[in-house]
Amino acid sequence: MFAAVASRGAQVSQQPLRTLHFAREAHSLPYDQAIRAFPVHLRAVVTYYDPFIDSRHGALFVHDSSGAIFIKLPSRPILALLPGTVVDVEGVSATGDYAPILDQAKLRIVGQSHLPENAPRVTMQELLSGPMEGQWVEVEGTVHAAHVESRNVTFDVETTSGRVSATTRRETGVDYESFVDGLVRIHGNAGPVFNQRRQMVGVHLFFPTIGEVKVMQAAPGDPFALPIQSVAQLGRFLPGQQMAHRVHLQGTVTLQWPGSTLCIQNGGDGFCMQTAQGTRARTGDFVDVVGFPAISAYKATLEDASFRVSGGGAPAPLPGLITADEALDGNDDGQLVRIDGELIGQDLAASNPTLMLHSGKFIFSAILPKGAAGPGMLPWKDGSILRLTGICNVQFDSVNTNLGEGAVRPGALHILLRSADDLAVLRTPSWWTPQHALAAFAMIGILAFAGLFWIVILRYQVEQRTEALRDSRERLRHLSEHDALTNLPNRILLNDRLRMAIARARRFEACLGLLVVDVDHFKEVNDELGHQAGDELLCELARRMCGSVRSTDTVARTGGDEFIVVLPDLRIPAEAETIAAKILAAVSTPFRLGNEYADITVSVGVATFPEGGTDIEGLVKSADAAMYLAKAGGRNGYKVYTGDIARAVETAPSPRLGSQTPQASYR
Repeated sequence: MFAAVASRGAQVSQQPLRTLHFAREAHSLPYDQAIRAFPVHLRAVVTYYDPFIDSRHGALFVHDSSGAIFIKLPSRPILALLPGTVVDVEGVSATGDYAPILDQAKLRIVGQSHLPENAPRVTMQELLSGPMEGQWVEVEGTVHAAHVESRNVTFDVETTSGRVSATTRRETGVDYESFVDGLVRIHGNAGPVFNQRRQMVGVHLFFPTIGEVKVMQAAPGDPFALPIQSVAQLGRFLPGQQMAHRVHLQGTVTLQWPGSTLCIQNGGDGFCMQTAQGTRARTGDFVDVVGFPAISAYKATLEDASFRVSGGGAPAPLPGLITADEALDGNDDGQLVRIDGELIGQDLAASNPTLMLHSGKFIFSAILPKGAAGPGMLPWKDGSILRLTGICNVQFDSVNTNLGEGAVRPGALHILLRSADDLAVLRTPSWWTPQHALAAFAMIGILAFAGLFWIVILRYQVEQRTEALRDSRERLRHLSEHDALTNLPNRILLNDRLRMAIARARRFEACLGLLVVDVDHFKEVNDELGHQAGDELLCELARRMCGSVRSTDTVARTGGDEFIVVLPDLRIPAEAETIAAKILAAVSTPFRLGNEYADITVSVGVATFPEGGTDIEGLVKSADAAMYLAKAGGRNGYKVYTGDIARAVETAPSPRLGSQTPQASYR
């Protein structure tokens, strides 16, 4: 029969939904159950509350004896909820952005308790597996960075199995930078990082206060007081060396892209690192740098680096001129170099202005900082010979490197430029280029053949109008042969295909099946949900029926809630019954109509050639009679035409292909 279920807060028309009393129960609902808005009533402890972190709503995690769950709250008013507050919660289940949550919540403060004492320590792999989503957990790792904002603070924590971000509400008087490079254990709720498809693509931790951060090993008081390490030592083998904590380097600035990249040189060694620090340093400044040793793209580097200028400002010596071949051997990687090349193009899709150059048998790129050039094309012309002064950045070939004995193999070359001043034009291209010569000859051709061109235009317009008329005729033919609502074949096209199928069955003595499908109680759908919902149901029913038959079969709508299916070239008559059963199974899943769900059934009549008739009229009458027998037998099933109902078929004209005979009263 029929049932409607609202997507939010509404009640099922036949049975009330049971009330859930534990967080784990609500959090474990499948998607198709969570969307039904199960009532939830539980008593739990607040583990995290933040009305500011999400612009869409407030964020609240609560924990009871079974586990934890996220509750969506309005951003205003701001509630007096502290970590450990005991609340009585009433709400309904909802799907959330990734896992089920509680929505439309009403909270009542019961008292004050404490945060959960047991927090299982988890790895990054366990957090990304899904079941730990929203739960109260413990993460151990080294704090690499502290991002302090007006209302929130986020730690980047490097664990043994990967990096996780941990966010809390900002507290007055806390020196969050003092945690950087400290080994900590953090208790908090695991939250997903999700995309628009509701897929988990990362993980985030939400901890209520700095009190949930237990320092296992304190960070150094002043990282710039650490022993100075040479650039050449970074990444080299030293017995007992660990890469878990920050190191201290010194050098002269050779390039800085503020908030992105810093390159320094110490003696004959050059080195580049990523840093979010926006403080400007001039080329030639002497700087102290601290950061976490890391390996990126087969290079030793620093992550989460910071620096301070300690002197200098002297101009850097002019580097030597090298070739692209020499640059790719890797000895100058990270150092300031000069290199010549012929400009062959510009990459306008790159995030930074990028030039493509050719030198000998190599093609390499020159990358400028953002904002170094205005919008659109850069001013240098293709074919210009340019001299670049910048940082040599060799990209290594991961495939050949991994197939080798362990030594890196160069793959590509980039030159990082400090500004547009690092580009000098040695020679501009001649105006009389092959491109310009071709343009001149093209102009002569245009003038000489202007008349022919006009003829071509006229011919093109004629062809376009002819094609438009042809498309219009094709659209009209399609409209005349197909149902406007479902786009299924109508009676006209059905008769044509059925006529061809019968002719083929006679010629090859093959079997042909015909199904008559009628929706049971379709009027109730229109009456309860409206005619628009009824139209949506018919379209979805047509889609499911087409998905249940073969590509050579025809599904047609003959009017209202009535469909006919033609099954040519059956091997045995029983195949028609199999397809009828598949249609019944496809219809058994509830239909989603906007915010409602509808359960419907169909009755199917089955007739085969030649047992059920040898012409269109006979086959349709036989299948129709079988369908009425299926309705009389209780609906939601199919009946096969047999000799037992032959008399009814012989005496009744077809009600499907044009007859006005009244339908049976039990329909």
